[in-house]
Amino acid sequence: MKSKILLKLNYHTYFFFILYFIIGILIYKDYGISFDENINRTNGFVTLKYIVQLFNLDINLNSFHKNIPNIFDYTDKEYGVVFDLPLAALEVFFGIKESQNIFFLRHLMTFIIFYISSISFYFLCLKLFKDKTLSIIGFFFLILSPRIFAQSFYNPKDIIFLSFFIFALFFNLKFLYSQKNTNIFFAALFSALMTDIRVIGIFLPFLTIFFIFLNTNKESLKTKIYISSKYFLIFLVFLFIFWPFLWGNGFINLLNAINEFKNYPWMGDVLYNGKFINAKFVPWHYFFVWFIITTPVLFSLIIFSGLFLALKIFFINLINIEKNRFKNFWNNYSEMVLIYFFFIFFIPIFLVILFNSTLYTGWRQLYFLYPPLIILGIYFLKYIKESRKIYFKIFLFLFAVQSIFLVYFIAKNHPHQHVYFNKFANVLIKDKFSYDYWGVSNHTTIKFLLDSKNLSFPIKISSASFTDLNKTKLILDKNYQNKFIFVADNHDEADFIFSNFYYYKNPIFDRKRFEIPANFKSYYKFKIDEKVINELYINSLKYN
Repeated sequence: MKSKILLKLNYHTYFFFILYFIIGILIYKDYGISFDENINRTNGFVTLKYIVQLFNLDINLNSFHKNIPNIFDYTDKEYGVVFDLPLAALEVFFGIKESQNIFFLRHLMTFIIFYISSISFYFLCLKLFKDKTLSIIGFFFLILSPRIFAQSFYNPKDIIFLSFFIFALFFNLKFLYSQKNTNIFFAALFSALMTDIRVIGIFLPFLTIFFIFLNTNKESLKTKIYISSKYFLIFLVFLFIFWPFLWGNGFINLLNAINEFKNYPWMGDVLYNGKFINAKFVPWHYFFVWFIITTPVLFSLIIFSGLFLALKIFFINLINIEKNRFKNFWNNYSEMVLIYFFFIFFIPIFLVILFNSTLYTGWRQLYFLYPPLIILGIYFLKYIKESRKIYFKIFLFLFAVQSIFLVYFIAKNHPHQHVYFNKFANVLIKDKFSYDYWGVSNHTTIKFLLDSKNLSFPIKISSASFTDLNKTKLILDKNYQNKFIFVADNHDEADFIFSNFYYYKNPIFDRKRFEIPANFKSYYKFKIDEKVINELYINSLKYN
């Protein structure tokens, strides 16, 4: 009887996996383009050009990307290209030259990688908790967070890093559990791939090695040194293989990339709690506030309960370490993993605060912390399931209700889930935080305008926000691309002014650019949950 129930549960699990994949394949073309996507594409071509020249390959890249800089003269040379380089190669291999098809391909591949990582996350939870119910809950925590859901289609930086972080976590945990050669190899490989996307990932292999030594198991110190050396050597080899920027002056370039992470030289301001603050000087609580207001309320409550549980166990074990006959910071493998995940969360946050790292556009640079936080939350759920069953049943009911509302929000506001704020935050944040800081919804508003029947095209559109509508053109159909001319902030020339209310600097310091001239009247407002995301203004002198 029990095996039949487990079999049915397996069928239900695979049904969710298949349904999620089908939904993704059906909707990946619906999303707009973020400001950084074309930069990431260029990153891939810069490295591809470097490889073509290095190996003297007979490939003409100019017909795919004009004016490709040399890698060591390139501003963003320190960025890893594990995702962008293969996509640039795919463009060339398949001869894809239309911009819309290029970014459709990028959105499809972004979704597929995240999809695979979400399945991996389920199996990671299953390995940790040996509980299919808790594992599928962890899976839904990941994919039903509306901002993560939306950006899993077009965020080539943070979502790709999050995905490879999950892969690395999966194999590093296998390595901690058993130091077999296959576990060592895959843990080192995926740690390297993850670090080759964002160099902050380098902390994970060091933390894993630290836990190998910290664990007072039967293995000798000599054996631990041998195992760790093998792991780290494989990690370094793959780190250099998959990051061509390191081929020239390896360790110096690696140090330069680490230094770039510490304080990325972005000099813009961010709107935070109603005030414009330079991104280099955001307060220590910046991440926590953004996380709380953009994460579903129940998810946050469970996650912070898991954090509290991990802290409690760690400090109890620290105080009683002398009484622990193994002299570990944990009493069993489960506690070790709980403390391991707590440090996975704590170390990056500590480094960001310590180095006063530049943060902007929400908490997306720290999205990779979301899966470890979910796992801490699932540990808490496991605890109440085993010791407070009535509370777990109450949670299941609330989780079902929360999930229904999240699915409704995702469906109703498709494809603009990226502007999600939870219900409590909606009451407090109006006009105090940036909504569409990446301009992803721009294409919806522009398409609305270009579908108008009473306009003579092409029309001229200017911007009264930090917005380059030429980037929006890249994902529009060719017929739309030719229907408007972007005239930057030259409002005198414009038929329409567009704004997504995102500013690089406090707009009071550049009124000419950001204030709407008196002869322009509001024409169209695009809203989500009564928040104005985009607005169009029409030139009343030209159109009566």
